[in-house]
Amino acid sequence: MSILDVSDTLTEWERPTVIKTVTETTEDFQPVETVTSRTQNCVIQVAEKEKLNPATIDWSLEYLMIHSKSDIDIDELIEYEGMDYIVIERGPWRGYGYTEVVAVETKRPLVTVTP
Repeated sequence: MSILDVSDTLTEWERPTVIKTVTETTEDFQPVETVTSRTQNCVIQVAEKEKLNPATIDWSLEYLMIHSKSDIDIDELIEYEGMDYIVIERGPWRGYGYTEVVAVETKRPLVTVTP
């Protein structure tokens, strides 16, 4: 049950967004990464670095703030404008009907989904 469901305010700015989950398992004593993806509607905007914790951010990287009516977890990858951003922080807004996360660019090649 939501305290005050304000998730409908996101609808106008939502767009389909690819979210990837990387899972590491062991097969024959070797690490194996599996990447799955899903598409969910999100509102994505550039995060204002001044509003993030200045002691924990890398000022040379780009940060995004993402809002969604569906869950997004820490360490998931958000694909945005041809780059991956890893979720590093999750806000306490679930009771209001949405999830808010902060993600930072990975500066690595785009992770592909495991066939």
